[in-house]
Amino acid sequence: MTDDANNFPDKGTPPLPRNRSSAQQRRAEAIVNPASGLANDYLNLFNEIVMLIEQLPTMPELIDDILRWRPVSYHAYFAKSILPGRSTALEAYASLNANFRREFEAVVADLDRRAVGAVAMIRKQHKSGNISSAATAELCTRAGEALREVLLKATELVNHGTHVAHESEQERADRLLYGNMRKVS
Repeated sequence: MTDDANNFPDKGTPPLPRNRSSAQQRRAEAIVNPASGLANDYLNLFNEIVMLIEQLPTMPELIDDILRWRPVSYHAYFAKSILPGRSTALEAYASLNANFRREFEAVVADLDRRAVGAVAMIRKQHKSGNISSAATAELCTRAGEALREVLLKATELVNHGTHVAHESEQERADRLLYGNMRKVS
């Protein structure tokens, strides 16, 4: 792997054109789940590290990718993204219900903590020359399971959100969609 999902080229991100085609606009809006106001693409950061950790025992050449992994906040991820919906994702995130946003950020903090801990333990194994050991395989299995457990919580939040009494899923979708349409006009 040449680039981590969290390491974007430092070429600057070109601004989105104001006169985007309707197809481009639909793609941009599609990355934000109307049920939650969150974009699932962010979770790719964690899916990648889980995959790398779980494959390490049979593919020791992945060690450098694992050791380079760093947590990235939701905002930083989309601020550096080249996805057509990055602005939409950031706007939707800024408008999230504060309690829901704190809940999501707490789950992400747990993911970050577990991933950083797993990388630190793998680094220790690597420095001791035991990267191909049964202990490393067990470590990777346990770390993968622990990360997947929390990643499932994050995925549930992104895919289903939480129901805020004063705003239904349809009302949230309408607000996000029509708010973005006004900006395009």
